[in-house]
Amino acid sequence: MFKILLFNPYCTHKTNNRTYPTEPLGLLSLATYFIREIKNTSYTIEVKIVDAQLEGSDTCIKTDRGYRSGLSDVKIQNILKEYQSNLVGITNNYTSLVHDVLELSKLIKKTCPDSMVVLGGAHATIDHRNLIKLEEIDAVVRSEGEETFKEMIFSLCNNSGPKRVLGLTYKNGGKIFVSEDRPLIEDINILPIPDRSLVAYEKYLKKSSSIFYNTMNKPVAILFTARGCFFQCIFCSTHKVWGNKWRARNPKKMLEEVEYLKDTYGVREFAFEDDQLMGDKNRIKIFCKLIIEKKLDISFIAPAGISPALIDEETMSLMQQAGFYRLCFSIDVGTKSAQSYVKKPVQLEKMRDIVKQANLKGLWTYATFVIGFPEEKIKNIRETIKFAYGLKLDFLIFYLAQPHLGSELYDIYLKSGLIKEENVYEYHRMDESLFGTKYISSAKLEALGLSAASGYLKYHVRHFLNPVYVICEFIPKIWGLKKFTYFVKLILSMAETKKA
Repeated sequence: MFKILLFNPYCTHKTNNRTYPTEPLGLLSLATYFIREIKNTSYTIEVKIVDAQLEGSDTCIKTDRGYRSGLSDVKIQNILKEYQSNLVGITNNYTSLVHDVLELSKLIKKTCPDSMVVLGGAHATIDHRNLIKLEEIDAVVRSEGEETFKEMIFSLCNNSGPKRVLGLTYKNGGKIFVSEDRPLIEDINILPIPDRSLVAYEKYLKKSSSIFYNTMNKPVAILFTARGCFFQCIFCSTHKVWGNKWRARNPKKMLEEVEYLKDTYGVREFAFEDDQLMGDKNRIKIFCKLIIEKKLDISFIAPAGISPALIDEETMSLMQQAGFYRLCFSIDVGTKSAQSYVKKPVQLEKMRDIVKQANLKGLWTYATFVIGFPEEKIKNIRETIKFAYGLKLDFLIFYLAQPHLGSELYDIYLKSGLIKEENVYEYHRMDESLFGTKYISSAKLEALGLSAASGYLKYHVRHFLNPVYVICEFIPKIWGLKKFTYFVKLILSMAETKKA
């Protein structure tokens, strides 16, 4: 029996605030595919997923590095000793979690020195050449993991060695080897729907109330229906993992997953977390029509954002009819100079009309903006804020530019001297700046971001002095019992947040 443990790592942060994860769809997709592929083989292999952030106490554990959400070292060691796995895989998607991943890797090696430790995920892919040098790491599965992981396990089971496994960085005989990149799966519809029964899925649904705020329905499930993005925005590192190729599930496969989650687990709302949901408008239109035909009483959101360059009025209408009740537009820039710098394909002059069309259809609207690029001055940021305020959105989110490893922006920060290579693992939140810009200190940049976010509500009140806006663009959002109930919920939630 070859035994595999797959870990979603715990999370350590600065504040004593217990956090919970969404379902680890990367691990679920990997495990579901692998289990399907070994059914008709002679291999005897067992796979188990452990979510070290979901499980554990409802309070944080104080450590030398901060406050940990999830399992203690002792409980992790007990799991490792009981399971006695041959291989332990750890997902490492985010650079901010690398310290947790490496700490967990060391604990695994200390507890089970004969177990092979393998990393996967976005950060592991981008930083594989550095990670493989560490004593506690035996291999890194790069980019799309399903096929690479399967072939690696088969090579271990039949003692053939991993030399022919594409997409793998590994150690052998004390030497480091980096195999050729694996071609991406052309048709991701061949991948099975992630089997949520492989984890304690009800726990994720129960905890979703602390993850997704102000949703219309609960429980909420996560959906990943596409991989990659064909844009090349300089602050994004997605292309390092998926290339600039966009691949998606077809509408019938999307519907199949929605109905499976609704019928099996009672899910009533679905959150699309695709890097690029709108890569094919026709796909979304067909999906929405299927939902409308089925008359499913469910709702949808897209927290990861929708590229405004890829949406139109017809698509928004169908989305609203299918159960989308709010849209997040990934605008990200507010000036022509920033648009050119970031390489963001958004037509700023058309944004007000796009937002207006969404408002007219009764959709709640918000947008994300990024401020604090290396060349920006205070006047540039204020121009972005002014542009954002004038769009008549319901809500605004201002992120501070971050030099994510693997992004073009990271290289720009390096060349400009704003960061050094050792800064890459610094912990940061999207509202926190460690480096500032060439002209603005990190403290001043954070203050600008906070002021922009907190000041919008007061500015937005002015829009309600315009009766045309109220009648045409606001009333549709609250017209009807269900919509009005949601509006009241929003008001109460905002009041509670302000009180806190």
